Amino acid sequence: MATKIDVPGVALITGAASGIGRATAIAFAQAGCTKFALLDLNEGGLQETKGLVEQSVSATDISVGTYKCDVSSPESVVSAYTAAKEHFTRVDYSVHCAGIIVFGGPSADFPVEDFDRQNSINYRGLWLCCREAIKIMRSQPFDCEAYPDANISSVRAQRGAIVNISSGLALYAQPNCPAYCGAKAGVLALTRCDALDYVADRIRVNAILPGIIDSPMTNPSPEIRAWLESNPVQHTPMKRFGKPEEIADVAVFLAGNKASLVTGASWAVDGGLLAGYN
Repeated sequence: MATKIDVPGVALITGAASGIGRATAIAFAQAGCTKFALLDLNEGGLQETKGLVEQSVSATDISVGTYKCDVSSPESVVSAYTAAKEHFTRVDYSVHCAGIIVFGGPSADFPVEDFDRQNSINYRGLWLCCREAIKIMRSQPFDCEAYPDANISSVRAQRGAIVNISSGLALYAQPNCPAYCGAKAGVLALTRCDALDYVADRIRVNAILPGIIDSPMTNPSPEIRAWLESNPVQHTPMKRFGKPEEIADVAVFLAGNKASLVTGASWAVDGGLLAGYN
């Protein structure tokens, strides 16, 4: 179970229909969060996640809103974030999990359309989400004012926190996925820039670098899962897949006030892969 969160505020999660996004929504609920804006293009998956969030805790004051959102579309992102703000009045935590991966070969053979599609979601789409989250957060009161019963000290108070899901492939390479590696590296640079630009607004921005996670995006077929198990997983010191819940628990910590001195950071959650990659 995730660490308890100090402020039971509003958690907005993109890519919430499955995998890390779904696990993150459930982790926030188990940590004590009570209001959720769940975003994804997959409306059926969103409804499943909504049900799982509501079932994961015994609290009766859980409020879950679902919003169809194509993160590659500026209009769709603005619409979803605006609707969430209008419904919940604020956004305390924004966790950006939407992503895809296409193994299209090395750069000389990589189709331009696949490059553009990955960047439109993994980098540009994430930037669009950060942009809207920051617009909302910088105009809202500190959480110590919005939630006085949480007894947040003025030193640890924040207007909001953003967690971007990057990848270990932002820092080391894997063959045949130049667009994915490049986009995830861009997420780290964006995270650092936004952390600096909005630190005076008391908005913290951090990134997580997952390793090889047992999720629908990573394992779209039994054949790919078997290849991963036999190859990159064996380079991981722990020699196992990570679970979406293991990423989600770190996201909850980084978003909450217990991580109040952490901003512009990139946390590897990868079973030691970056420490011992070979």
